Amino acid sequence: MKRFSIFHASAWLAAAALCAAQAVAQDGAGELEHPSDYLRVTNYPGGFVGADRESWRDAVPEIEDIEIPSSAGASPQKALYFDSGSEQAKPLLVVLHSWSTGYLQNIDIPIAEFAKANDWVFMHPNFRGANDGDPQTTASQLVLSDMQDALRYARENANVDESRIYLMGYSGGAMNALHLARLNPDVFAGTSIWVPVYDLVDWYEWNAQRGEKYAGEIEGACGGKPTADEAAKEECRKRSPSTHMSKVAGDVPILIAHGIDDETVPPDYALRAFSDLAEKGDAIDPALFDQLRSKRQIPESLRSRHVNDGGLVGFEQADADVLLHLKSGPAELVLFEGEHDMLYRPGLEWLARQRRD
Repeated sequence: MKRFSIFHASAWLAAAALCAAQAVAQDGAGELEHPSDYLRVTNYPGGFVGADRESWRDAVPEIEDIEIPSSAGASPQKALYFDSGSEQAKPLLVVLHSWSTGYLQNIDIPIAEFAKANDWVFMHPNFRGANDGDPQTTASQLVLSDMQDALRYARENANVDESRIYLMGYSGGAMNALHLARLNPDVFAGTSIWVPVYDLVDWYEWNAQRGEKYAGEIEGACGGKPTADEAAKEECRKRSPSTHMSKVAGDVPILIAHGIDDETVPPDYALRAFSDLAEKGDAIDPALFDQLRSKRQIPESLRSRHVNDGGLVGFEQADADVLLHLKSGPAELVLFEGEHDMLYRPGLEWLARQRRD
């Protein structure tokens, strides 16, 4: 009888401890759990294009395959979705796949593991899949509609803490995250983007000069070469965050991070995005964009604006020195020692601290 009582007391204490840990993770006041040992997407097995359902099932067996009806009247959108079903209101994290892969992209598995460990709702939508040159992809109106549908689905089907809705994206996913954030400035408590594609006309030129496949994919999506065809150029501009972000300057809580040695997406895109989203008076001299791209050094005139408040967590652990940290209203910029990369923990830690009133 005594052994029975001790067992049940221990079980009760363990359950209480688990609930307490979940509560800490929910309110962001304590230490978050990071179950994955991977710190960077560039170190994740399979690279950027690795994508298979089995890997997701092995890592997060509870994750669901769902189909989300299209409000635009198109075919339903596939997504991966996790909700523990626990009673308390939970943070929602929407994570967007990158340029060349769809919703089964494996590099986002550590983020789903984080969501499960900390009892967050996780949404990983397909929004027309990889940006392979199909005009329906690449920040098309249908893509924007799909992302809105995925956000709506999660908010309607889970017990979501409306003050803690978060968004995360890497590379092409960062491009689309900027669009979703600008369309919902009153919804997201925080958006974390890494190495964002920001200007499709400029990025087309960047890739065409290097013979990269992305140039052809942009041509297909926009209907021609944006450097030679005015209609294609205008289409690329409509699909580019650079055309729209200044309209929500000062309204978007966002962390924009970029490796200074990135040769896939130029690091000045992060600087441009921050400048467009900064509060009035904090915009950056456009001459510094070209300087950053050509020299890959922090311009001297920006060093005096560097913030050293200890508010960034996880960069040192990932061996990524912070070279520049700027703030303007709810927008933050980090340029770090690195290339075309996303660091899992810094982005998640930053998001967990954000709240919307």
